[in-house]
This record gives sequence, C-alpha cells and structure tokens, in this order.
Amino acid sequence: MILKPCSGDKEAFNAIAKIEQSLTIKDAIKYGELIMKQGAKYEVVIEIIKIIEFYLKITGKELESYQTQILAGDLYDKFRTDTLEDVILLFKMIRTGDLGKLKYYDSFHDKIMAYVPLFFQYKAEQREKLIEAKKRQRKLKEDNTEMSEEAYQKFTELQNRISNPVQASVKIFSVKDVLSSMDSYLENLPESCKKLSDSDLKYEIMRTQYSSKTAHEILLQEQQRRKDQKPKKKKKND
Repeated sequence: MILKPCSGDKEAFNAIAKIEQSLTIKDAIKYGELIMKQGAKYEVVIEIIKIIEFYLKITGKELESYQTQILAGDLYDKFRTDTLEDVILLFKMIRTGDLGKLKYYDSFHDKIMAYVPLFFQYKAEQREKLIEAKKRQRKLKEDNTEMSEEAYQKFTELQNRISNPVQASVKIFSVKDVLSSMDSYLENLPESCKKLSDSDLKYEIMRTQYSSKTAHEILLQEQQRRKDQKPKKKKKND
C-alpha cells in the first residue's frame, strides 16, 4: 500500500502530493496494484481516508470523521478492481476540473460518488487508446515497414502522451509526418549517397541492413556503381 510507510498526516499528505504530480492513467493501469489484492478492507480504507483528508485540506473543506469513513468505505467498494492511484487521480481531476463541473448535488458525499462513473468512463477511453497504440505499434513491427529505427522509437512516444488529461499545447507526434519524411529521404538518397566517402558509404550500408531494406539496396547500388567505374588494371601481356 502506497501510504502505509507514512507515520503521520503530514508525511502522508507529502507522499500524496508527490505521487499526484507525475501520476497518469497509464501509470495506474500498468503499475498500480488492485485494491482487492492489497490486504484487509479496513487497512485500505485507512489509506483512502488519507486521500480524502488530503483533498479536504487542499480545498479548504471539512467533513465529520464518520462522514469521511463512510465515503472511504463506499469508494473502496467502487474501486476494488482498480487502484489507490486511481482514487488519487479521481480527487485530483475533480479538483482541477478535468472531469467537468457538476451543477447540482445534495451533499459532498453525493458529489464525489457522482464523479466516480465519469472517472471510470475517462479511464476506459484512455485504456482503449493505449490498446490501439499497442496494436499499431505491433503491426508496424510485424509488417517490417520502411520506417527507420529512430522513427519507430518516436512512434512509441504516443503511449506516454495519451494518458495526460490536458496537453493541448503539446504537439503530438504524427506517424504521417514521419512516413512523409522517410519518403523524402528515400527519394533523395540515390543522389545524396554519391557525396558519401567510401568509408561512410560502408557504414550506412551496415546501419540500414535491418532498419530500411529500400535504403540498404540503394546504398548497395551506389557501392557497385563505384566499383564498376574504377579503371580495370591492365594485364602485363597487353
């Protein structure tokens, strides 16, 4: 359990603040341990209470002790097959408005519980995006496309960006742009490779042997062209 080592409220609050700064849905899906596997219910509920109290402290709200305990128990039941990291994300996204704003709710308890299905819907959407990204990545690998190793590595960066709730200002990597750049590289390669020294040409042939079949063949043709152009040595009898 992520807060069990903490000895007091201050230490627990510092731990939660540190966790939520870099925590993403992707992290919760890939690395979080399911609540139902973390031990006795009352032990996990204590950790959920700390998360609720952290939210109350940050937002300047107050609840009676029994109200906090009831809310923590209800959240435990809802998140049994999810993680404590998910609970932290739930309260963070409520605080930052990433789950929208509720117009009406009867109590603080009702407000938090009303956000739970919205959070699960958001998480499901992000999980689907991760699955689709993995499928595309696997397909590119299986098809042995003409993308360079560098371009293929850039494609995997999609997984790290999908899970962030708001990144409108960040330019998302475009596979289309990479393929377009690769096409341009291959189109100009027959001429550009003529400017390479013999040693550089050998290096490029070796480097592209497994990363780009088309580029490798173009470079081999240039190597053969140079061999053919070399003047043949005359025989002594001539």
